[in-house]
Amino acid sequence: MNVNEYLNGHNVMKIKVGKSGADVYEIDGKYVLKHVVHEKLKEELFTTYTREALFYQNQMTRQRIYLPKVLRAETSENEILIFMKKYCRPQRHTINAELIQKITKSLAALHTDAPPSFMCKERQKAEPLSDQKITECLCGWKSVLAEHSGSFYENQLEEIANKINHLIAWHDSEERVLIHGDFHWDNLLEDENGNILLCDWQGVNLGGASGDLSFFLSRLGGDGIRINAAVFLDYYVNEVWKLSGKQIQRQDIIRHMNAANVITSFLFWHHYLHGGSEEQVGDIYSKMTKDFKGCTV
Repeated sequence: MNVNEYLNGHNVMKIKVGKSGADVYEIDGKYVLKHVVHEKLKEELFTTYTREALFYQNQMTRQRIYLPKVLRAETSENEILIFMKKYCRPQRHTINAELIQKITKSLAALHTDAPPSFMCKERQKAEPLSDQKITECLCGWKSVLAEHSGSFYENQLEEIANKINHLIAWHDSEERVLIHGDFHWDNLLEDENGNILLCDWQGVNLGGASGDLSFFLSRLGGDGIRINAAVFLDYYVNEVWKLSGKQIQRQDIIRHMNAANVITSFLFWHHYLHGGSEEQVGDIYSKMTKDFKGCTV
């Protein structure tokens, strides 16, 4: 497909999608075209878009309740094209028990699905953090807390830093399933029947289900939205059982969710909390320390 020629023949509106590196267009109010040019991106980022296109190619002929309808997915050494049906996005203010159940249904369908053949099924052991990385994260968090002098205790932060690699090794023992890898609200779509679909599959991989579950709740919490995590998990466990007959031990997945949140929060949240309110920092920090107590092994 010659993208420029195609765009000239249709009613086109460019969609802003942050700093992803992809050009995304709404076509005739009915479709979405994602166009990725190799020379505009670093190799690592282009590889993730290739992975997304391969995933869509593999799944296009299979009816999956968690996937949008993709009409074309093309890859080459120079560019990637993904052409799909346009959907609405669920609004955060509409979140309720019914919507939460629909979200967990789609996520459970993903986690119980067979991985595409192109994915390596060999288990890759999680790499421990280097001393330099641990120090960087520790200092990053301390600098965030210092912006709210006297409001937070740092003692448990040191304990997390000392045990983070032990926690990573234990968390790596979780069963591997097909995961989204970037599961948050902005990657949800809603079809005309109210079903929830998942988009933006650059991070699709094999990993622990708790990573998707924990990241979803963490990102909502960072936006100031609280949902009942126990209810969310109950819906998820029930949907997994209905789809696969697999009975998940709630306490095990809770411990892994706690571990996933501690690892993610320690590694990344300090980058985004500078300048944040005391309430926002407190929410993320207190959950990280609380979850650490709940998953110490």
